Amino acid sequence: MDIFKEISDAIQEGLNSIFERWDLVLWQIAATVIIIIVVRIFLWKPITRYLEQRQEALSKELHEAAHERERVAQIRYELQTEYEVMRKEARQMKDTLMSEAQLEKERIISDARNEAKRRIQQVDRDVQQELRLQSEKIRENIKNIAFDVAEKIVSHQVTDENIDEVIDEKLDEKL
Repeated sequence: MDIFKEISDAIQEGLNSIFERWDLVLWQIAATVIIIIVVRIFLWKPITRYLEQRQEALSKELHEAAHERERVAQIRYELQTEYEVMRKEARQMKDTLMSEAQLEKERIISDARNEAKRRIQQVDRDVQQELRLQSEKIRENIKNIAFDVAEKIVSHQVTDENIDEVIDEKLDEKL
């Protein structure tokens, strides 16, 4: 407890020494007031003005940043909308081209089938015509063979035994 008593005595003695000379206390108070006024005029106002300007600049920048953020969001929305529209248009174009390609494919297949049918019909006509020609040639040959056999029969006496030989001989000649 001795320490506390010594500290308390030192504080009391310091206070008594301050108030022994009142003129020094008044000069110190006046000097402090003058320092406060000088600080207030020359430092406080410029510092507060600077801080207010800085606060206004920051507020303005924040406001501009918020405005830019809104503008960017609007542009992003517009671009997204435009992208969706372009995707739909591209999909429609793709679908249109696919349907046109399908129609063209069907038209080409139909044309090919029609051409194949036409060619088959032409070949059928050609075969039928060739069959008629060959049939007419065969008939002509049969007539000639029959005529030649009849001529042989008339010019010679053909018997039942040699008639087959004569017919075979004439067939071999004509074919």
